[in-house]
Amino acid sequence: MSATQTKGGGRPRRFHLEIRERPDDLIVCILLALTLVALVLLWPHSVLRQTIGLIFLLFIPGYVATAALFPENDQIDGIERVALSFGLSIAIVPLIGLALNFTPFGIRLDPIMASISAFILAVSGVAWYRRTRLPLDERFAIVINFELDFRGMPLVDKLLTVGIAVMLVASVVVLAWAIAIPRVGERFTQLAILGPGGMATDYPRNITVGEEKRVLLSVKSFEHELKNYTLVIVLTNTTNYNFSVAQWTINWNGTQALAPYEGIAQNFSLEHLQYYNQTFNFSVSQTGQWKLQFLLYFQGQELTQNFYREVHLWLRVSP
Repeated sequence: MSATQTKGGGRPRRFHLEIRERPDDLIVCILLALTLVALVLLWPHSVLRQTIGLIFLLFIPGYVATAALFPENDQIDGIERVALSFGLSIAIVPLIGLALNFTPFGIRLDPIMASISAFILAVSGVAWYRRTRLPLDERFAIVINFELDFRGMPLVDKLLTVGIAVMLVASVVVLAWAIAIPRVGERFTQLAILGPGGMATDYPRNITVGEEKRVLLSVKSFEHELKNYTLVIVLTNTTNYNFSVAQWTINWNGTQALAPYEGIAQNFSLEHLQYYNQTFNFSVSQTGQWKLQFLLYFQGQELTQNFYREVHLWLRVSP
C-alpha cells in the first residue's frame, strides 16, 4: 500500500492511495472480523459493535468471496466488485445460518459469529494465495486519486463541495445516532395457555369433581424493560365475575384445588424477551359449568375485571 499527499502555495491538493503489492484490503477484513469477536465478548452493547456488525454481515463475506473468485484487476470493474460484495454477502450469510440450523449449535449469536468469521478467514486465505501468484501488474488493486484545487474553483463548485462534505458528515452522525438509540418497538406482553402436550389442543373440557387436569401457562414480555406482574387464577361463571384472592402463592409443583370465586395469585418479574412458563395441575371442588380464568395484571393494578391480559377455559364439572 502506498499513499502520497501534496500541497503547497496555490497548487491543487492531491491524494494518491494504492493497494497492490500486499493485500491490505484482505488484512482489514480479517481485522474487522476479529475486532467484532472481541467487541461481542467484551463490549456487547457498544455502538462500534453494531456498526462493525452491519459491515460484517452485509459486505465482508461477499467482498472476500469476490476477491477469491476474481483476483485479477481487469476481470470486473470496481462498481461490479462492490455490487457483488453486497449480493454475495446477502446470499452467503443466510446459507451459513441454514447450515447451522441442522447442527447441534443452532442459529444463535455465538455459532453464527464463529461460522462467518471462519468463512472470512478461510476465503481471505484463498484470495490472498490466488492474488499473490499473479504478476504485480495483473493483481487486483485499489487505486484512489483525489485532486482538489479549492482556490481555483468557481463559487458554485465550492458551495457544492462544501455541501456534499456537510451531508456526508451529517449522514454519519445520523447513522451513529440511529444505531446508538434504536427506535423502541411496540410494548406488550403475551399470555397463553396450552394443552398438556404443549400444543393449542387437547384442553380439558369435561371433568369430574376432584379429577386432576393439567394446562401449560406461558407469559412472555416484549416491554423493553423490567416489568412486575401479578397472575390470578380463578373460577367464575357467566353471571358472577366477583372474586377474592384467597391465596397469594400458587402451588406449581402439586395439584391446586380450585373453589369458585376464590382466586389464587402469584407475583413475578420479567425482563424484555424473558419467559415465565409453568405447568398448572388443578382440580375443581364443585359441579357446574365454570370459566377457568387466567388474569394478568401489572403489579399495583387493582385486581378487578380490568385486567391487562386474560385467557380462559370453559369447564363442565360433573359429580
